[in-house]
Amino acid sequence: MKFGKKELIISVLVAALGAAVYLNWQLTPKSSGIYPSDEDLGTAHYVNAAIATKDTAPKEPAVVSEPSEEEEYFSRVRLERQKTQDELISLARSVAQSETTSGEAKAQAVAQLNSLMNIVNQQSNIEGLVISKGFDDCVAYIQNGECSVVVSGKELKSDSLTAIKDIVTSQTGISFDKIRVTHL
Repeated sequence: MKFGKKELIISVLVAALGAAVYLNWQLTPKSSGIYPSDEDLGTAHYVNAAIATKDTAPKEPAVVSEPSEEEEYFSRVRLERQKTQDELISLARSVAQSETTSGEAKAQAVAQLNSLMNIVNQQSNIEGLVISKGFDDCVAYIQNGECSVVVSGKELKSDSLTAIKDIVTSQTGISFDKIRVTHL
């Protein structure tokens, strides 16, 4: 094999690159802020904060408050509602995709699946719009052509009640007399 100009230039460049990497590794401080030092391992840092050094690290851990009864209520209700809706959607999908299901049953399952997905979307829209009206939290239930809305936060006055019912009606088409609003 002949060792020409190209091979010589490539070998010099590879050697220079290797030397640069080695020098960078040797001369970079061990705790440069990019990688944590052994002392920083396991220390919690805020996600959007700059990486703290030993001098700027918080001295005490942040206090995590326990959720209030209202927050627990809304979380629990949303979780239970989500589980129930997921089970119903799964059942409708399995019927619609089954090889042994008749054409008419498949059509009904697809219609129920579309209806369930529409209800899930409507509930989510109602909750977001009600919260945008200044309430702290909201959960909506749509079932059998009726809607129940539970809110927390600001006081429920007649104008707020009307606004909530208007939101529900605009999202679902359910009439005012079939909408119940409860304040926690």
